[in-house]
Amino acid sequence: MKLFQTTIGRILAVVVLICLLPAMYISWQRNQVETRARTVEMVYDYDNVLSRAAVERTTVDDLFALYRKSGITSLALYDETATKLVSRGDARVMSGSAMHNAALDNPEIRDDCVYIQPSATDTDHVIFNELKNAVRDNFRPQDIRELTVNGTDTIEVRADYQAFIETPLGIFPSRVKAAASHGFYVVLRPKNNPEAGKAAIDDFLKAVDASPKVSAVIFTGKDVIGFSHNRYNPYLSEELNKRHIPVVLIEAQLGFEPQQGILDMAREDGYRNVRLYAMSKDELIKLSPEEASSRFYISDIERNIRMNLFPSYKDAQAGMTLSETNASYINDVKDRLIHHGFHIGKASIMDPYYPPPVLRAVVMLGAAALGTMALLLIIPSLTRFGFWIFGAGVILTQGLYWGTHSHSVMALQLLALVTEICTPVIVVSLFMDYCLAKKEEAYVHYGLVRIFAEAVVVLWLSGMAVLLCANYVSALLGDITFLLEVQYFRGVKLTFVLPVLLISLVYIQKFKVLGHQIRDDRDFVSFVKEFCNIPIKMGILILMGILALTGIIFVGRSGNNGAPVPGFEVALRRYLEAVMYARPREKEFLFGHPAVFMALVSYYRKWPELLHFLFILAFTIGQGSMIETFAHMRSPFILSLVRGLDGLAAGTGIMVLALLAVAVLLRITKFFGGRYGKE
Repeated sequence: MKLFQTTIGRILAVVVLICLLPAMYISWQRNQVETRARTVEMVYDYDNVLSRAAVERTTVDDLFALYRKSGITSLALYDETATKLVSRGDARVMSGSAMHNAALDNPEIRDDCVYIQPSATDTDHVIFNELKNAVRDNFRPQDIRELTVNGTDTIEVRADYQAFIETPLGIFPSRVKAAASHGFYVVLRPKNNPEAGKAAIDDFLKAVDASPKVSAVIFTGKDVIGFSHNRYNPYLSEELNKRHIPVVLIEAQLGFEPQQGILDMAREDGYRNVRLYAMSKDELIKLSPEEASSRFYISDIERNIRMNLFPSYKDAQAGMTLSETNASYINDVKDRLIHHGFHIGKASIMDPYYPPPVLRAVVMLGAAALGTMALLLIIPSLTRFGFWIFGAGVILTQGLYWGTHSHSVMALQLLALVTEICTPVIVVSLFMDYCLAKKEEAYVHYGLVRIFAEAVVVLWLSGMAVLLCANYVSALLGDITFLLEVQYFRGVKLTFVLPVLLISLVYIQKFKVLGHQIRDDRDFVSFVKEFCNIPIKMGILILMGILALTGIIFVGRSGNNGAPVPGFEVALRRYLEAVMYARPREKEFLFGHPAVFMALVSYYRKWPELLHFLFILAFTIGQGSMIETFAHMRSPFILSLVRGLDGLAAGTGIMVLALLAVAVLLRITKFFGGRYGKE
């Protein structure tokens, strides 16, 4: 603790404590924003309901009642195609050859064209007129002709029949009215035609205006409506803003599904957007209904998802129809959300929150102080330059922050990364100083129960310090662009690797390794030379291989694209999700937190240095994981906080098992040691 006996060390500590107050205030404001947005919209495909009624020998109204009871609030409408219109009996679409037969060899009919006529049920030609407008938007005027065939209004389109019947033709206002008439909200899922231009947008707006029950727009495909030739058309954003209809962002592993123009629309909307969780049918059929419902539920509570788009299973569960199977897993999601304090209805839109710039700048000072403090702990010889290092860090980050917007984001991301890396280094460094101060007394007077009690106190004090410093990350990244993941934290892998490497540098300066303690640069050079001359034996190779494999798994399982999770661990996660408010991370309560007790035992009882070092690394990993949780800004602040507290509680429980295991191990070794001595 020599650093805090210096002037710069004390000043840095005071700066960190003072700047923690605005960080906590910003985190509180962020929590208020997240708490006000607690309504989840549940969406199902309108056409799926219609297509199942006849197959399951029931009525459409009965199926709508089933899905309404299961929690579905909204029906998704996609673009019409000729195939859909024909299958529902809304229009007649024929190739030129088929039309020849129907028109008794009318000489006006051409084989290379497609012919469209109203159906017998479309007596007022509502759908036919909507179809006519859609054809005009999607095809060139010279390829379209209106004629009368055998007294029936007909549209002729010069197009390949097979290509035409699958061409998206837009969303028809009559379909919007029909969907809304069943008492649901309507979510529109249009696909862009880059060649259609403003006319297609106007036709889409007619669909939007067809019912006041239209709740949101989710674009289908790689770009938004109106995006053409690498240019975004703000016209649609302006019109949707007038109608207070949000554009939905489809969640991906990192950020959201890339769609050309979606960032522009989000910015134009003032980031009044909704995050959606969707799952493909191919993914759904690999999951049981219980696991599928868990995926949606966890996405909602852990990632600020406020809209679920439910796919349909391909096969029914035993004893149920396919519709009942789908309604069952959707109902499970609804029940679990309500139990967790959420509401089911029209999706909540988070307020476009931005912390006050001055408060954020103060928080940045505290983060810079944390980074300086960690650097001086790692390289004590730099302490005499501490004021200069801190000043340079402040000037750099504040200059970036008050510069352009892009640099502002860079400064926030940089300091968040510094906080994530340095906090566990500082906490574990202080823990090592504590061990050094207590060693001889503990060796003489402390039993296992006393060491266990001490470990519990150390764990909770360390954990609370980390959770307090986590407010820096929350405040630095706590605006709507990060909450929606338009912007996001960068450097997740570094937050797992660098603290372990840095704490290793601190360790070799505080404890003897290979019989040496590093006190200055010459000691370090001597240590490196001796380390490189260690004879490599098979046992060491095996140990290095195990450590390398552990490192690969540790890093590979982190971040947004982690390695696969085995089945037994999935079962453990689901159990913890059921019994705790927020499931803690396994690397914390199974690995990092119990390592506090093991580190104390190994040091106080003078176990091999290598064991103590490995337990220190494990403790570092646990502390780093706690603060890294807060880098996932799509997770609500209160959930990340409770997750950390739950991890500390669970880790304390696992520490009890570690105490029992050590007690048994010591008894066994004492017994066998005694037996060996008698022989």
